[in-house]
Amino acid sequence: MLSKYNIFLDDYKIMFNTLTGYAIRLTDEEIEKLKKGEVPEELKDIIEEGFSATFDEFLQKFKKEVLEPTLVLTYRCNFDCVYCFQKAFRNNSSVSDKVVRGFIKYVRTHANGRKVRVTYFGGEPLLELRRIKEISTQLSDLKYSFSIVTNGSLLTRHVFDELKSLGLTHVQITLDGPREVHDKRRYFVGGKGSYDIILKNLKEIQDEVNVVLRVNIDVNNLDSFRDLLRDLKQNGITKVRLDPHLVHDNVFRNEYWDYTFPKDEEGEILVKLWETAKDEGFEIPQDVFRLGLCVAHFDEDIVVDPFGNIYPCWAFTGNPLYVKGYLTEDGDVVIYEKLSGERALNLWKKCKDCPYMPLCLGGCRFFSVLNRKGYDGIDCRKKSYEAIMKLLKYFV
Repeated sequence: MLSKYNIFLDDYKIMFNTLTGYAIRLTDEEIEKLKKGEVPEELKDIIEEGFSATFDEFLQKFKKEVLEPTLVLTYRCNFDCVYCFQKAFRNNSSVSDKVVRGFIKYVRTHANGRKVRVTYFGGEPLLELRRIKEISTQLSDLKYSFSIVTNGSLLTRHVFDELKSLGLTHVQITLDGPREVHDKRRYFVGGKGSYDIILKNLKEIQDEVNVVLRVNIDVNNLDSFRDLLRDLKQNGITKVRLDPHLVHDNVFRNEYWDYTFPKDEEGEILVKLWETAKDEGFEIPQDVFRLGLCVAHFDEDIVVDPFGNIYPCWAFTGNPLYVKGYLTEDGDVVIYEKLSGERALNLWKKCKDCPYMPLCLGGCRFFSVLNRKGYDGIDCRKKSYEAIMKLLKYFV
């Protein structure tokens, strides 16, 4: 039986399954038959393997093989970015000994022989470098590695070497354009630009760690994206994995978000950004078509802040309206059902007949809140996914 999650891209003669990730080029005759529900004899094996799955079957077989908790080490930051989503509740807090002990015990209890990948988040997590070293040392006997989401200003060669020896494998750093653009958006507290120091640090680490280079895009810097890529190439920075991200509104109103794009244009904008990246010699990662499963769907992948509060995901951190539960000093967690992972995951049933459902699972919980639909609302991104499917032509 053909899966309801098969997408036909007639212009490129491609069929793609949004659940399995399988894609295949077809003849006009094969496409015509498959659209009628008929499977050509020569395609029966591949159709059964990659184009017949149901979501129920997927969930029954799915087993998470990696524990991926996040620890927000501090809400402090040495930057004062114009669009920071934590501005309304930034404070000088740092993670307490009690929370650190609880986090370490939690990881040890829930690892169960699996790999453990911790993400250190902030604020700016490298302001709490000693905590990263402390926790990493105490978890070193596990199958442990970690990533950091950092503005990049403090990730000097010396700091990087220390962290790499303790298990650092991935880094996310943000550049919002070439110097004249970036420094008007992402600057140090006090107003000093940050572009040059980030670029210097990137040059020194890109060969030795997986770098995700995030670019936060809105109407003010959309046209400078190509200039940033050319600047990166001129500086020999070509081994990063790009992540253009459209800036959105926020739960707490900040006037800067008047510069966002209309929702129905987002897909086409992302396609143009990725095609610009490819044109400049950067790769389009296959995970632009990844499943919509995220940390909000898995209660065991806790996102815990300096006070021991647990949140559904990074985007909610610091917001008292969306505390999901809490972590105790003994490593136990209490989760409130109204924000539980199971509740978020079950929202897919509202969209079960949409061919794009596996890619969004009812949409992002954070975007649903932003759009005033509540945590349990459906944030439909079908139009965006229809546009993004055009990028399949570069893979098949």
